[in-house]
Amino acid sequence: MKSMLRRIRILHVIDNLMAGGLENALVNLVQRMDPDLFEHVVCCLRVLGPNADRLKGAAEILCLHQKPSSRPQISGLVRTIRSVGPDVVHSRNWAGCEGVLAGKWARVGAVVHSEHGFEQGSVDKDRWRRRAVRRVVYELADKVLAVSHQLKRVHAERTGFPEKRISVIHNGVDDQRFQPRPDMRVVARRELGIAEEEFCIGCVGSLAPVKAHMTLLRAVDAASNRTNRWRVVFIGEGPERANLEAFLDGRSWKPQVSFLGLSSGVADLLNALDVYVLPSVFEGISNSLLEAMATGLPVLASDVGGNPEVVVNGESGILFAAGDDRTLAQSLDLLSSDGGIRSRLASRGRSRVQQHFSLQSMVQAYEQMYCELAGRRLGRAITRAPITA
Repeated sequence: MKSMLRRIRILHVIDNLMAGGLENALVNLVQRMDPDLFEHVVCCLRVLGPNADRLKGAAEILCLHQKPSSRPQISGLVRTIRSVGPDVVHSRNWAGCEGVLAGKWARVGAVVHSEHGFEQGSVDKDRWRRRAVRRVVYELADKVLAVSHQLKRVHAERTGFPEKRISVIHNGVDDQRFQPRPDMRVVARRELGIAEEEFCIGCVGSLAPVKAHMTLLRAVDAASNRTNRWRVVFIGEGPERANLEAFLDGRSWKPQVSFLGLSSGVADLLNALDVYVLPSVFEGISNSLLEAMATGLPVLASDVGGNPEVVVNGESGILFAAGDDRTLAQSLDLLSSDGGIRSRLASRGRSRVQQHFSLQSMVQAYEQMYCELAGRRLGRAITRAPITA
């Protein structure tokens, strides 16, 4: 009888807990799931990272310290899975694929695999080996997920796995943590040295080629001769920073661009902005985009990946073709000169994420899935209490 009453144990297999959308979404999920019904173990395959600190008290954290390799390193993960004894093993993205193989080998619990975006270098195509491995992983998993319908379609096309067998659970945003705060706007802009009359453009995320921050700089370059009452703020760090800084060298407006690096105060910093730009060449469901909209910012986003599932063009934001710095420059000009449009897009954007991309609905969907999988394994129905506002 005691075993029938114990909590459902979830083992999350992830490459690392560095700063990133996938890692942030996992932390948000673990922190908010019902602690009376679920317990969590997070297994990092290679390294930990700053998000590990956020999970203290909410999950047991393990790290296998695997070295980069072209071959799956499964045996150590099998031993870990058997020692944890999970009801559900949940692996994420390409780096976590071996979690499915190890979970099946260990014969402990149901196995879930979810796709949250593309790793660098595979946006346009995957090597045949990765497609083949993903197909095997999908066939072995008890459940396959994607965070956007577009990502679901792409992986189905690339692997030949039936699209109807991939479910979608969108990421959700905490609209209490991320919300408009006029008081914080004053504080944040003062600390950043941004005058109230300056038009502040910003974005949050890894400074990596897939995020295409260069598109934003080119757009600003095109618009810079029309006004000098603007600022650009990059929040994040990554390998593309050197190229972005090199682009700025010799330009008169270089002092108007700030690289803030990694920050634990993103919710506060977003309030300093007047517009949020997401110029990526691919996205799953961007957490930073959801956070910006929840903060009440008008958003300009590339028309790729899951972005059109979040932004209704012309209503809750403006979409532009990836790499189209000319159109982006025109949109920046429009928003900088028309506060009415900014206000309308901001209001409708916040309403949209509250209605369709809430953290509550995301947590509820994952809890329901875990209950169904664990119940199937244990031979009994498991019900979760409804989440109340």
